[in-house]
Amino acid sequence: IQAHKSAILGPDRADHFFGIWVNRNAKRKRPNDVLLSFSKFLNMLEKRHGHKKATLIMHTEPGDNEGPNLFATCENLGITDNVFFSRDRLDFAKMNVLYNICDYCLNISFAEGFGLTTLEAMMASVPIIAAKTGGLTRQVVNHKNGTENGVALPIKLQTLVGSQTVPYIYEDYVDNTDVAKAMYKLYKLGKNENKRTQLKKKVHKYATTEFSYQKTIDLWHETMLKTMKDFKSSKNKKQWILTEI
Repeated sequence: IQAHKSAILGPDRADHFFGIWVNRNAKRKRPNDVLLSFSKFLNMLEKRHGHKKATLIMHTEPGDNEGPNLFATCENLGITDNVFFSRDRLDFAKMNVLYNICDYCLNISFAEGFGLTTLEAMMASVPIIAAKTGGLTRQVVNHKNGTENGVALPIKLQTLVGSQTVPYIYEDYVDNTDVAKAMYKLYKLGKNENKRTQLKKKVHKYATTEFSYQKTIDLWHETMLKTMKDFKSSKNKKQWILTEI
């Protein structure tokens, strides 16, 4: 891991605390808020420990027309030297390296159906920081015992939005300061090698047992069979009439 850190980001960052954000640079993913949260975290580090030895890897296109100019945001926040943009499309082996050199993976999207990148990180034993919305909730919170696979962020604001094709849907927003505090919590945990190792093992075990291919296929199959069985045996089927206007 140390060798890959030095090769990818240079030997001067080998002792940094690394986070990774893998998403499209688009409004729903809140990329500018990710950078603002990270800048708040850097300020915490400097105030409490006298340094800013942390790097955020953003695997995205900073100039995507669907999102903000992330280069300009970094410059405005004064964090250009602490953010590394991975702009090329990478194969699985190289993505695996990026995940493995990081101490956490972050997703604060205000609407996330599943959350593929956070699960990929968990498969690489990387704790996640995620909003408790959509599919992210089941990943960041162990549904069996309520423990967290990193830091679960509470929703601080909900807005009801919609369009002509999707009449109504909630957007769930977390607070940027809460995100910064979550980064700092995992940073402090990293000082305790035993606790950090335990969390990594816990995250990997949860991901590989709850989201394995075989379990996913089996649950889907069982759900289909149950749906057909319940429909056939139901005595109170609700009748629907389709009227074409």
